[in-house]
Amino acid sequence: MVPEGGDNMGSKTVLKYHLILTTKYRRPALAGIEQSVYQAIRAAEELSEFKILAMQIEHGNHIHLAIRTPPNYSISSLVNRIKAISTTRLWDTEAEHLRHHYWGTRHKLWHGAYWCSTTGNVSSATVLDYIKHQDGPSEHTQDPRNANPAIHRRS
Repeated sequence: MVPEGGDNMGSKTVLKYHLILTTKYRRPALAGIEQSVYQAIRAAEELSEFKILAMQIEHGNHIHLAIRTPPNYSISSLVNRIKAISTTRLWDTEAEHLRHHYWGTRHKLWHGAYWCSTTGNVSSATVLDYIKHQDGPSEHTQDPRNANPAIHRRS
């Protein structure tokens, strides 16, 4: 489990994301098995180092997840882990239901892509304002060494 503001060798991080996972072909394969889906994704959470803050299935074809994760995992590896564990669990427990949406020998459930956005304790406007009001030269302040570019040109 990831503690809020987790400590990783002295570094403090709060990394929160909003993920959207969509079913393959946008089929409403999650409709009618929502509790099994939630349990399968909770199983992925228990086997991993991320924390689910909230999740909700919408239209039976996609799920929204709010998660918190440590900095040593990429979002793509985290998403792949959630998809792999939940697909295996759901085909083990809900195969009859899933066969109505997907057929063939390869067990499918999730689309290959996903949507991700960062969330945080403060808004983007607050962060930008905070950065702009720090001491020191801003990005657009001219470096005195470059005040007269002709001086530094090679002949």
